[in-house]
Amino acid sequence: MSEKWRIPRKQKKKIPKDTFYCYTPTSGMIYEEGKLPYYKIEPCVFYVHGEDYEGHCKLLKCMVMDQVKECGIKYGY
Repeated sequence: MSEKWRIPRKQKKKIPKDTFYCYTPTSGMIYEEGKLPYYKIEPCVFYVHGEDYEGHCKLLKCMVMDQVKECGIKYGY
């Protein structure tokens, strides 16, 4: 990972672990009649969902695709 993308240790500790996305599921799958199945999530504290774009990472100061952890946490950096 380049120095440009290095995340300060104090901020890195706030990023949820053990998930490949910018959110962590907080429930099992919920099934309600007449609705699509869904589950509740806890977003990463640095992820911001935009109105006319997928999402934005405050750490990287850029858009992220499909909420994938482009900050490198999913790779163990």
